[in-house]
Amino acid sequence: MTHVIVFNALLLIACGYAFLMGGAPERWTALVFVGSAFATFLAPFYDSLRPFRHVEPALLLVDLIMLVGLLVIALRADRYWPLYVSALHLITLAIHGVKAIQPSLVPWMYAGASGKIAYPMLLMLAIGALRHRQRKAQFGSDRDWSPLRQPDIPSS
Repeated sequence: MTHVIVFNALLLIACGYAFLMGGAPERWTALVFVGSAFATFLAPFYDSLRPFRHVEPALLLVDLIMLVGLLVIALRADRYWPLYVSALHLITLAIHGVKAIQPSLVPWMYAGASGKIAYPMLLMLAIGALRHRQRKAQFGSDRDWSPLRQPDIPSS
């Protein structure tokens, strides 16, 4: 139970810092993190008496939706760290796949591996917000999103 309290405290600290000091990508990522944590809390276990004995479909769905949100942010943000966060979260989805392929995977390994990856993701969010703040102080502004542009088409 202590690990849940520690994680939630770090989630609130990192996401709170991102909301206060970060740019739009940091705030959107914090929103995805908080929303996913809340959805995970509400998600029912496949077998509530013995959780993590099988692939947890509700948690898999939350992780898939979270990955889509993180990828949208990563593809539009004018930052590198969202790509790394998306890649880390892809490992979480791979862990669900390992459990599906190898059902004998020990439940605490499945639960622990899929949960522990969130810590470096929170760290990257906080560092991203800090770097945004530093760039804004140094340069006066920091572009949040990469501009959309038409592909270069050679003229005939």
